[in-house]
Amino acid sequence: MFHSQVKLYFVLVCLWTAAITSAQASPDMIEQSVFRIINFQQSPDWKSPWKMKPTSRGLGSGFLIEGDFILTNAHVVSNSRMLLVNKISSPEPFLADVVAIAHDSDLALLKVRDLNFYQDLTPLVLGGIPELRSRVRAYGYPMGGQELSRTEGVVSRIEFGTYVHPGIDSHLLVQTDSAINPGNSGGPVTQSGRAVGVAFQSNLRLNDVGYFIPVPLIKRFLSDIKDGKYDGVPEIGVETSSLINPHFRNYLGLPENSSGILVDRVIPHSSADGVILSGDVLTKIEDGQIDVAGMVRYGEQQVTFFIEAENRQIGDLLKIQVWRKGKFHNLTLTLKAPPFGAEMRNNYDELPEYLIFGGLVFMALNRNYIHSPGNLTPSLAYEHWYRELERPRTRREQAILITRVLPSSVNSGYTNLHNFIVTTLNGKSINTLRDLDKMLKDMPADTRHVVFESEWQKMPLVLDYKESLEQQQTILDRYGILAGSNISVQKDKGSQ
Repeated sequence: MFHSQVKLYFVLVCLWTAAITSAQASPDMIEQSVFRIINFQQSPDWKSPWKMKPTSRGLGSGFLIEGDFILTNAHVVSNSRMLLVNKISSPEPFLADVVAIAHDSDLALLKVRDLNFYQDLTPLVLGGIPELRSRVRAYGYPMGGQELSRTEGVVSRIEFGTYVHPGIDSHLLVQTDSAINPGNSGGPVTQSGRAVGVAFQSNLRLNDVGYFIPVPLIKRFLSDIKDGKYDGVPEIGVETSSLINPHFRNYLGLPENSSGILVDRVIPHSSADGVILSGDVLTKIEDGQIDVAGMVRYGEQQVTFFIEAENRQIGDLLKIQVWRKGKFHNLTLTLKAPPFGAEMRNNYDELPEYLIFGGLVFMALNRNYIHSPGNLTPSLAYEHWYRELERPRTRREQAILITRVLPSSVNSGYTNLHNFIVTTLNGKSINTLRDLDKMLKDMPADTRHVVFESEWQKMPLVLDYKESLEQQQTILDRYGILAGSNISVQKDKGSQ
């Protein structure tokens, strides 16, 4: 995910935070430091994970910040095979590389290979969160033209919302009526000569509604990657209900001068697991009072209390106060990445993991696969979204599927099998695709059959073990598959 020169580059990142001065860039200086990005990208075929789809061409924008980095969106540069960067009114493209990427918060840093690119350019200085109803200007290269576009609008809303690129993560975002169209993504939104955000998405159902990523999340990203790797945005890990109803507050015994939000559920393996309990009322977070809608003061805004975790790093401590059994308790939790984050959010920049044995194609269930056409079945939906909700702590690290069968004599009778959820192999539980690979390789020499069982199917799937091994290469050759598996090094839960 990171370029080989990342450690050298991030020595410079440490300097940019100290470089924020009172200087304001003129419009001309800003325009010279906003670039057009062309991404020749290629994504995998999740139905045939050993294949890649045809290369496509994507357009986006980016802008220069301190340290000769180009800041842009992750979705502008994802799945890249080649990146080209153009300056304003210049046909000459420059090759660039991704040096850091945060898919959960849709941010990325690029570095242009040719140092001559940076001559006579002034990096943009990061500002703060703009005030409501204040005017901002968006720069970028939207589709429909080759030249830089400039649009103006006002800040109309500051709140938490879903980021489309990861598909599951919600963060602070700023809404504006400044036009943000396809191709604008990654460009700066400025105010008083400073960058106050990165344009990244629009609402196609509404007119003149665009969004940009605010500076606090950008600074969090830049701080996260100073050690040369990206750990991700932490999450508290609770589901809550409002306490707007005064009778409910009275029922819980909450003092009249207190407010808070009720904890309905603590997500297993999350930051809150083992610290916060279901039924607790969260009353304070750090120094902020939580109101009955779960909001805290953030500048001139009221935003969800989750903001206190978003602005911190994984491993940081977070102070909370809860009302529990008639008493206030002051607690501290250690912030973690969201559990099962890698499976729950969209996957980019990595080839699908798979394993082929006896013509059976095994994969781990994730968001990309379940959203592929024809794969959204009740059993997969339950495993992906609802198992941990209805049966806490029963979800395996990966849900392993037989996604399809490559017809051969060894698997006759199973050729129409599709999305068979595998629970055990010869009676032993399977936790990950790597587990399955090792179990198949470590079978005793006298093994006659391999038996795959599922909680969702009454009949097991049975193959002849020796015959499966003998036909393995023949099956791969017949279907033009170069490798019988692609299994990466084990990842931590919630990794990006």
